[in-house]
Amino acid sequence: MAKTPPVSPRRTIPLNPQRVDFLSLRLLLAVAQTGSITRAADQCHLALAAASARLKELEERLNVQLLERYARGARLTQAGELVVIRARAIESELAQMTLELEDHRQAVTGHIRVVANMSSIAAVLPQDLTDFLKSHPGVRIDLSEHTSREIQSLVTEGRADIGVLTSADFRSELQAHDYYVDEVVATVPTRAPWIRIKTMTPQMLLDQELIILQEGGAISEWLYDLARVYGQSLKVRVKAKGFDALAQLVSAGLGVTVLPKVVAARFSRLLKLKTLPITGVDSRRTISICSIAGGAASPAARDLYEFLRQRH
Repeated sequence: MAKTPPVSPRRTIPLNPQRVDFLSLRLLLAVAQTGSITRAADQCHLALAAASARLKELEERLNVQLLERYARGARLTQAGELVVIRARAIESELAQMTLELEDHRQAVTGHIRVVANMSSIAAVLPQDLTDFLKSHPGVRIDLSEHTSREIQSLVTEGRADIGVLTSADFRSELQAHDYYVDEVVATVPTRAPWIRIKTMTPQMLLDQELIILQEGGAISEWLYDLARVYGQSLKVRVKAKGFDALAQLVSAGLGVTVLPKVVAARFSRLLKLKTLPITGVDSRRTISICSIAGGAASPAARDLYEFLRQRH
């Protein structure tokens, strides 16, 4: 009986990263986004024939099929998905490098990532950051808004240098200091039955149809805690995004909301609103700053942390 000749193993071509150019990776990212080589070519300012040739050459260099081509478009293969993940990471790193080089050209001496809750951004933080930058002209600050719960995670994971939030309990990985004391007030329309009312008791507040934030946050948690103490449920009529939306809805007569005192005073001047102190319960809140235990990594972030800590 004749023996079957052994099957030769498939020859593997080693990958040489130096042969992979970023323009081809950008083109692949554009195909992943648009589902079309034609539209991807337009995005990358290439002729269709040149784009097709680049993608084919990229597949040959990586020794794997990246795209399944159809008459009306193209779809990533599993290998293509893997390459796209890495290509996005490369694109992000190049964007960061570009940003850092631009900072160098503009004599930027520090970059601080600050994450803050809505209350602090709407109240005192913008002015404090402005004053800090006056004495630190070479520093750049990236400020983004998050809930207090999200802020602790972002700082702990190293995705932010400083957090500004409302919290009584901090993770062991963080250090925290008081920043300023806030007070929440009820905000109502300037119409009946509120014309002669001067204060709001907790029971009065819980009896109202409330307008609260969609994302939750410290004030919403405060309201839910208050309802639990009184053995009631919140009567939430509308959930909206942003303090300005809450104020507009209250002005329209759709319900009552609770806002930081500074923010409520600002909207009461702009809209037909009235603010009422909430009696019979502690309506004050301590806004804190936090950073990773031991202090923020960069000198600029440490300077800002100390500046905010001593500010109020």
